[in-house]
Amino acid sequence: MQRRRLLLIGAAGVSGCVSLQMQASAQSVASLNLVSTAGRQRMLSQRVLKAYAMQALDVLPARAGTILSTSLDELRSGLALVLLAARGPLETSGKQQGELIAKLALSVSVPPAAKTLQAAILVSEELLNNAEALTQGFVKGGVEAPAALLNLAARQRMLSQRAAACFLMYQTEARAPELKQRAEFAATQFKAALMMFDDAKSEFANITPQLELARMQMVFFDSALHNIDNPRKEQFVTVATTSERVLSEMDAMTAEIAKQLALRNGAQPVRKNPAGN
Repeated sequence: MQRRRLLLIGAAGVSGCVSLQMQASAQSVASLNLVSTAGRQRMLSQRVLKAYAMQALDVLPARAGTILSTSLDELRSGLALVLLAARGPLETSGKQQGELIAKLALSVSVPPAAKTLQAAILVSEELLNNAEALTQGFVKGGVEAPAALLNLAARQRMLSQRAAACFLMYQTEARAPELKQRAEFAATQFKAALMMFDDAKSEFANITPQLELARMQMVFFDSALHNIDNPRKEQFVTVATTSERVLSEMDAMTAEIAKQLALRNGAQPVRKNPAGN
């Protein structure tokens, strides 16, 4: 019941922000960039965890290594922008972000084992929560609804990685009931938000292909999720590759929304982050 209530609250928030964006006034590119960058740190915390689980399960090991190293690099580079902008109450969260990124990098620098996998799960969760606090701080600092809308789009990236990371971690020596619950809840939240973003298609027509492609990919993920307690080996690969495709589509959708918001406000488009593949 509590999970259902949280989902409904989240869905209501998406719907409200989508409608509010039509009434919003000018939003600075700097504010949009901060929301996008801080929000991306949430996703990267889960993408690192997913890659570490892939290594533990020997799923596409070369690809897992690339995902792991590039995600950590991007966490560090994104942190530089966050630290420049984190002032006042956010300054402490910014410093904690740097400490947690270093801690996560250390956790996943050794071969996966039960203890190291559990450590990575714990620190990635701390990093996710801290990145969420930073993102919300920048959203509130921006005041206007466009930043909130951009945040909602960016959050889809995190959910795609969280669902996959928890699914794969559930198959390792770190298996725990809460991982299954997190995977299922993240997938449910992701699909609910896709439905809510349908309301924004009239204002952002170019996001329609990304929404539909993400829905198609989630069909494969749902099939694997249905078998989470006894999946076939090939479904590990399905989850790993599908989550990357969904991330690519959500990256494109987030960039499109940021670009359109910037253009409407008479500013230069927000630069798309080249990473995320």
